[in-house]
Amino acid sequence: MTTLPPTTTAVTFEQLYRFLKNNYKASRFEDRNDSVWGENYSTRIAQHHFDCLQKDGISHVSRHEDAAGVGFKFSHDLIAIR
Repeated sequence: MTTLPPTTTAVTFEQLYRFLKNNYKASRFEDRNDSVWGENYSTRIAQHHFDCLQKDGISHVSRHEDAAGVGFKFSHDLIAIR
């Protein structure tokens, strides 16, 4: 069983997926769920960020994927810091 540092709280995969869907450019997330990128492309992107949160407690989204075009980092609180 993995335990998080005391200053963090657990986030579910579903919560993270919704957060990413709200903050990613659609063209870089769910719009890529197709036969070219793979039917579960957005799920794989979310899994990458989920793994980063579990391992490092933080993850980053580049300006190319950020819906605001700036880029941001976030942790278990799911607040985009731009």
